[in-house]
Amino acid sequence: MAFNVRNGRQGMLQLVISSRRIRSLERHLRGVSPGDPIVIGLTDIDRFNEQLERIGFTADMGQGEMILPIADTGPVSRHNAEGKYKVHYDQPMETAYRTVEWHWMEWHGRYDRVSRSKLIDVPYPRHPRTFIPPPSVELAIARTANGNRILRTPSIEYIDGNEELLLHTINLFLEIFHECSILTGNLEHIIYVPVRRLNWDILPPGRRPWAALKRDIEPIVHEVPKGNQSIVWNRLETVNAYQPEFHAIGRGGFRGYIIFGFPSQNLYVLECIHYGNATYIFNEQWEQLSRLTKSEIIAGNLQTDRIIHSANWEGHLKDTMEQD
Repeated sequence: MAFNVRNGRQGMLQLVISSRRIRSLERHLRGVSPGDPIVIGLTDIDRFNEQLERIGFTADMGQGEMILPIADTGPVSRHNAEGKYKVHYDQPMETAYRTVEWHWMEWHGRYDRVSRSKLIDVPYPRHPRTFIPPPSVELAIARTANGNRILRTPSIEYIDGNEELLLHTINLFLEIFHECSILTGNLEHIIYVPVRRLNWDILPPGRRPWAALKRDIEPIVHEVPKGNQSIVWNRLETVNAYQPEFHAIGRGGFRGYIIFGFPSQNLYVLECIHYGNATYIFNEQWEQLSRLTKSEIIAGNLQTDRIIHSANWEGHLKDTMEQD
């Protein structure tokens, strides 16, 4: 359901959509002309404090805070933060591999048995798939000219090329808040302030023993299926053994990502705990990297190396970390 509220004093049109999901724009954007700039948001954010904190904003919800919403609200937020795969069911099956931990017992003498394990790649058939990068729509807290706080997106033009982005952004709001406002007309009424991205929590600088780092990231790793946790711990401990000079832990839609920083080597390792991802190696300065959106980091080909999570991952990482 949608209804209109027109603010004649400010010259801004507000359309409020209350729904769980919409499938087309036309019936919900009546009164918006092609080419008009649109801001999607919430104009009464105090009603949504719980949802705002859950997706990554601070309890203060200060002006200028910006976050990529956490990916576990539903399929739209997962697509927004992590991307998705298009499965080609019309094509022949291909062989893919998943890494598992294989355990066995070795006999040492007549009576002693020793437990052994190693990572192996197990093949399985699947249909080919193409990765669709995440839209990475970030939400920011701003204020209006009369001092009211609002939640907003950047301005998006209402043109054919932006229909998919507009539909996705509206459905992102509806999935999280079950409501959104479409603001158009005199958008100068909205004050655009410098943003402060909240996507990373930077831990105290200095080399961090594995036991200390493990305590910090344990709640995140426990979200991984139990069968994969030992593999995740192995990767994180392996990277940390190279003694990074700082760590940053992702929050909101970056939850599950960890930066291991080696500024003296101009090297930054981005590790993801989720199955089917990879380890990214960057030579960008941390300040530049932290200002990028997730789609810019993952899909922008900015990395100097990308190490697939496979049984030979550790050897590939060693080559990268120990190169001159």
